[in-house]
Amino acid sequence: MTYLFRMAALASLTALAACSTPGYRSLNPNCLEAHVQPKYQRDGHQDTTYMVARLAGHSSEDAALLAFFNQAADDLAMRYAAPQVSVWGTFGAWGYRHRINAVLHSLHGGDQAVVAQRRLDLANMIEARNRSEGQASWQTGFLIHALGDSYAHTDPVGHAYGETYGHLFDGHAPDLVGNRPGLYLDYVDALFDALELDTASDREAFSRFKTLIRNAPEGDIAAHRAAITEMRDYYPDTARLECDALAASLSMREVSRFLRDVEAGFGRSGES
Repeated sequence: MTYLFRMAALASLTALAACSTPGYRSLNPNCLEAHVQPKYQRDGHQDTTYMVARLAGHSSEDAALLAFFNQAADDLAMRYAAPQVSVWGTFGAWGYRHRINAVLHSLHGGDQAVVAQRRLDLANMIEARNRSEGQASWQTGFLIHALGDSYAHTDPVGHAYGETYGHLFDGHAPDLVGNRPGLYLDYVDALFDALELDTASDREAFSRFKTLIRNAPEGDIAAHRAAITEMRDYYPDTARLECDALAASLSMREVSRFLRDVEAGFGRSGES
């Protein structure tokens, strides 16, 4: 019976995926022709990652790759996004559902101490890969997504939302930078430190960006989005990616295996 449920779920996944259009085709400037503009900016993951990576000293191509793979966790929705996987994963794919929700999207339900440890662990994992990799990888992009969500996917008292319902009852509010700019600044500080290349980073420009965020009125979503877009445009060169090929390079099996390894590494920060 479990096998039949799983096959039905996978058949539904294949059909729905064939009918869906990944968001990067119209929303990621690194995937578009030069004369095309994205419908709207995705500031929390995609644009923040690109901008912070550039400020931390990375090339346009590496920053674009990190931003693409970060956003792929939401763009390739039927495979990796929490709402979609939460539905079809209930039909016999509970382990994969758990890894997508609790690890990739940081919907683990932990208290403030657990949240703090999760953020530290993810930042350390990103920093380790940043110092050892010759080129940006999908694994680092997924880790950055998890780090961002470890900040965004927390309730007003600082507890993580759980993997069963996520932030369903709070809508999209937790994901909007302008609603909690102080929390967002904590995130970009952690991301910058993890990605920084000491000889190439621009801390002065990074400080100017944080001033733009502080000067935007709390609750003004458009003002915070504009500040992020302004800083993204600070760098005139923009890498063009073969985004369909990058999306096709991602394997659910490899992603699941990677997330399993990531989860096994939680709580080990500071170990010798």
